[in-house]
Amino acid sequence: MKRARIAVVGAGGIGAAAHLPAVTALADEAELVAIVDLDPARLADAVQTFGPTRGYADLGEMLAAERPDITVIATPPHLHEPLSIQAMEAGSWVFCEKPLTGSLASADRIREAEQRTGQWCVTVSQFRYSGGSRQVRDALAAGTWGRPLLGVAHTSWYRGPDYWDAAWRGKFRTEFAGATTSQAHHAIDLLLWLMDSPWEQVAAYADTLSRPIEVEDASVASVRFRSGALATMLSTVLSHNQETRLQVMAEDATVDLHTLYMPLLDEWSVRRTDADGTRVVEDWAEPEEPVQAHRAQLANILAHWREGRQPELTCAEARETLEFLTALYKSSAVGAPVTRGEIAAGDPFYEALDAAGPARAEAKHALR
Repeated sequence: MKRARIAVVGAGGIGAAAHLPAVTALADEAELVAIVDLDPARLADAVQTFGPTRGYADLGEMLAAERPDITVIATPPHLHEPLSIQAMEAGSWVFCEKPLTGSLASADRIREAEQRTGQWCVTVSQFRYSGGSRQVRDALAAGTWGRPLLGVAHTSWYRGPDYWDAAWRGKFRTEFAGATTSQAHHAIDLLLWLMDSPWEQVAAYADTLSRPIEVEDASVASVRFRSGALATMLSTVLSHNQETRLQVMAEDATVDLHTLYMPLLDEWSVRRTDADGTRVVEDWAEPEEPVQAHRAQLANILAHWREGRQPELTCAEARETLEFLTALYKSSAVGAPVTRGEIAAGDPFYEALDAAGPARAEAKHALR
């Protein structure tokens, strides 16, 4: 089997917790050829832990020396666009953490770079690759439980004030937006994927209710899909009872997920009511080994890379979720529903995910 040469950019946070272990766990398919990080101590520690490999402080130097087949970008969000484009221009596929970037304009620049270089930029979306998600998606798409009618995506997490001690967190310049994008992104992306119909319109409120940050710490939204289905979304870092809840109510059954940070197969349930009114819990999926979702998505990318095929979740598909998030923020700002396709060049929200956020934050700061 041909092994891909992989470099990981960003040795802290999610890089050390998920991406570096994923690459090393797939040693039969991938070789970790380099780690890039600006912090010398963190870089040295990562090289010692995940090596043997080489460490670099500069992405350009690494790309020239190592010529990786795939570059993993696990840096703060404001660096995603320039680093992804730089890696693609050097002849590498990119596997980039979410959010892919901070605006539709930026996503379009990344997409142009894909087309210009012939490389691909894939966005991390681990909920799509975690336990049970694929089985649920396949069953819904096949009509096993009838047409999806209603959806729920509630991300109720807790982040104390010290979470934002990291200099890049909580600021529009470096994080782009708050709980809806940074914490609830995966649950929102998963529900949009499962509903088996493009979203059509969103009406929402997003605000900073408690935390001493610029970006929002809570949002609520109502969504209409092209099929006529409806959904509700709640995203917050203020809940003392942490949970991720996802639900699809279809014509013939209701699919439920109760989890926290990563779905497992046994956290999904499928219930239906028989003609006599008896509620039945379906035995709907074969048992499976626990899934490490970052590893599963990377394995999926590697399979496409070996076969020379376009991978899943390239920039065009990631842009669809980014457009939804942008529309949610715009709806909150303008106090009216926003329709798919409405945000285009010339709209302030085309240039920034939450274009009205800085003014909102400034007004709140003045009131304190």
